[in-house]
Formats: sequence, structure tokens, C-alpha cells
Amino acid sequence: MLRNPFILEKTAISAIFWEGLSAGSAVGALLKVGFSDSDVYAVGVLSGSAPNFGELLDSVGISPQEAEYYRECFQDGAILLVVHAHTMAQKRQALEILENHGGVRPS
Repeated sequence: MLRNPFILEKTAISAIFWEGLSAGSAVGALLKVGFSDSDVYAVGVLSGSAPNFGELLDSVGISPQEAEYYRECFQDGAILLVVHAHTMAQKRQALEILENHGGVRPS
């Protein structure tokens, strides 16, 4: 069976936001263009120290290297948005929206 090159296996796209309003605006934009609630995740720490989110981040498709970067960002109050894209078009759309709303991706 041939695989359609435009359809992805659920791919996780993630970005850190330093302001809650920017993260909320990005979520709104993602939902507006057709992403479902179940495809968009937000993770952050409102107060106190950040717990170990390793298992959670692994379960949504974040690599261990990215998880370490994000863990350090959580210590400074960052919010992580994770978007699951199912097609190449959705991946491009998610990347554009996250970037346009101030999301920072790991290098």
C-alpha cells in the first residue's frame, strides 16, 4: 500500500510562550483554522517550581532533548503549546501560527 506523502502520522509541533495572552491568542487562531481541542495542548506552571513533565511531554510526542529545554523554560514561567498536525498543510499552518503569535521553538 502506498503512503500519501501529504498525510503525516500525528506530528507534534511545539513552541514556548512567555506571555499567557500570546499563548491564548495562538490557541484561538489554531482552533479558528480547524485544529480540534484534542490536537492542542498547553502546559505550564502558574506558581512554584515546575514538576517533572517528562512523561507528559513524551506522551504528546516531545523528544527528550526538547523536553529538557522546555523543563528549563518552565522554571522561568513559560507556557508550552503542543499542536498535533495530521497533514503537511496543517504542519505548515501550525508553525506559522505559533511563530506569528510569539512562540519560540527550540533550536
